[in-house]
Amino acid sequence: MAESVSKRGAKIGGPEDWIGLLSAAGLKERILFTVAMIVLYRVGVHIPIPGVDPGAFTKHPELAQNLLGMIDLFTGGALNKLSVFSMGIGPYITASIVMQLMTVVIPKLENMQKEQGEQGRRQLAQISRLVTVGLAIFQSLMLAQLLSRIPGVVITPGPLFLCTTTLILTACAVFIMWMGEMITERGVGNGASLLIFLGIAARLPVMIKNTYEAVQTGQSQVLGVLALVLFFLLVVAFIVRLQQGVRKVMVLGSRRNVGRQIFAAPDDYMYLPVNPSGVMAIIFASSLLMFPSTIAQFMQKQNQDPGQVVYNVIKDIPGLGPAFVQMASVNWVKDSWGFLVQEFNNAMSYYHWEHSVLYFFLILFFAFFYSSIVLPVRDMSDNLRRSGRAIQHVRPGRPTTEFLEKTLNRLTFIGATSVGFIAIAPIHVEQATMVTTLQGLGSTSLIILVGVAIDTQRQILTHALSARYQARGLFRTYDKKEI
Repeated sequence: MAESVSKRGAKIGGPEDWIGLLSAAGLKERILFTVAMIVLYRVGVHIPIPGVDPGAFTKHPELAQNLLGMIDLFTGGALNKLSVFSMGIGPYITASIVMQLMTVVIPKLENMQKEQGEQGRRQLAQISRLVTVGLAIFQSLMLAQLLSRIPGVVITPGPLFLCTTTLILTACAVFIMWMGEMITERGVGNGASLLIFLGIAARLPVMIKNTYEAVQTGQSQVLGVLALVLFFLLVVAFIVRLQQGVRKVMVLGSRRNVGRQIFAAPDDYMYLPVNPSGVMAIIFASSLLMFPSTIAQFMQKQNQDPGQVVYNVIKDIPGLGPAFVQMASVNWVKDSWGFLVQEFNNAMSYYHWEHSVLYFFLILFFAFFYSSIVLPVRDMSDNLRRSGRAIQHVRPGRPTTEFLEKTLNRLTFIGATSVGFIAIAPIHVEQATMVTTLQGLGSTSLIILVGVAIDTQRQILTHALSARYQARGLFRTYDKKEI
């Protein structure tokens, strides 16, 4: 009986199976809570910042290009509308990146994460929240200053506008962080990823409308749009296969001797994902790229050359300044410095190959970094040894650790390389087809849309199947008096 229930529960067939799963205990409440948070988030997107002209993007179309257009894509149009939710989930994602990097660099934080258990993770989460607040204040102030210097955007520019706007945007960024954590804890799916998913999905109708208008006005060719859409469909199919790909590793069940008899647990498989980092590597890489790009964009709006700004700062340093000025007057130094500044600007520009190369290697780095966190091979090897189990044809202990590390490194390299290709190839396909109305959809958004949808579906099925098993008596809790 248990076997038949398990088989029926593990495989979902027609609509009646889905209806039965969605009626599982607790799942309906989780879905309704998630929907309520989504509605609240979308309402906040349409609330404008006090004292600004909400139609500034329409009057200044250059604001919607390049970096700010990419940030607006992740916020679901909040930046386009100059909404109080213009910061989106970005500060929280950036803070998470910083904390995970610091956990590897600072031994105290690493000890807090590994040895202090749940309490240590709570302390790290609290530190991440504080870092989020600091980043939100900095980014909100930069956005407020940028808006103040654009004619016609701010009704009454001045110190009061800077203070109030920074306060409002920071408070809303913290509120969005809270929403993401609540969705993760009490809803379905990863809250931060789901909010990014919603932001991208909300922009799709606008992209389709802009593409249709571009075709009607002759700015884009029909064949170019069809070729780009076909390429996107192929990428979606590839992403689905990549996200669901696993490497099966045979794990032998534990054996124990009781008298003259040997009791052996059944053998099982360990499923190692081809892309352990999922969508997080591309989210981390794109978020990290946005931070220096924000500074570069801000300096361009101020008509400031990054190289000149650095030069002005260094030349005023006592002792170092005169020597630096003298060296900077040498022709080959000036040429080298100009080349570095130009390469930096190209690396921050969407359609340049320098940007693609930097983006690709950032994805590789974060894929390996994140997979080492979610799949620690040493802990996996220790757990197998403690439970008396072993990988087939591999000795327990250090050989198991080396085998898992080697296997995961290969899988992560395959997955990260594939994700990197998916991220940068559509950028240049868009450029070749001369269809710019879908900017950002293929490079970052497409894999986030598909990946988050698959991850959320898996979590819904996990909650539903667990509730079904409990309802049919496959799992039972016993009182102490019964044992």
